[in-house]
This record gives sequence, structure tokens and C-alpha cells, in this order.
Amino acid sequence: MPGFFTIEQWKRPQRDTKAAWIPILHLDCQQSLRRAIEAVERRNRPGLFRVVQMQRSVWAERENGKLRLRCWHASSPEGLARLAKAFERDGGRWPVEKARKELAEKKKSRNKKPGG
Repeated sequence: MPGFFTIEQWKRPQRDTKAAWIPILHLDCQQSLRRAIEAVERRNRPGLFRVVQMQRSVWAERENGKLRLRCWHASSPEGLARLAKAFERDGGRWPVEKARKELAEKKKSRNKKPGG
């Protein structure tokens, strides 16, 4: 199943900080759980680690009084960052009209005849 892995290490509380899981490594969607564990081993450092797999992202919004969900695989932290940026840019509303316009433009450019 597509997804990506984040390996986090447990950090004990220091004077002015709380204990927390700190991301130390990301593995892309082409990797496996076994490879994620091997990455911890290659680092050759003691500690407490957890491997978190991100597989799905869900954009949920109200549409005509019902909750509308748009779901897809998350393949990288960068992809999730782009999704969050789009969500903020569009105010949490899926850009339906923009998507329709882009699709119409693509169809129009495909149907244009060369030299015409």
C-alpha cells in the first residue's frame, strides 16, 4: 500500500522542554516497514524509536449540508505540505470551478489541430 514512513525518536524532557517524539528521518513511498527498521539500525544510535506510516489524507468539507470527503494516498511529507498549502490557500473549500476550468482548457488544447 502506498504511503511514506517517518521515523521518530523519543527525547527525554530537558530543563525547559517536555518529552516528545522528534522526527529524525523520512522514507518515501517506495520503501517498506522492513527498510524503515533497517534505517534505524544503520544509524547505529541507541534510543527509543517509533515508525509512523502515513498512507491517506482526507479533505473534508460541507457540501449541500452533507460532509464531502476527498481521499488519496500520501506519498511524501512534501506532498502533504502542498496539500496543506492548497487547503489554506482555498479556505478549506475544494476549488471545483478552478478544476473544471483547467480540465476544459486541457481538453481544448488537445482538440486543437496542428497548424490550425
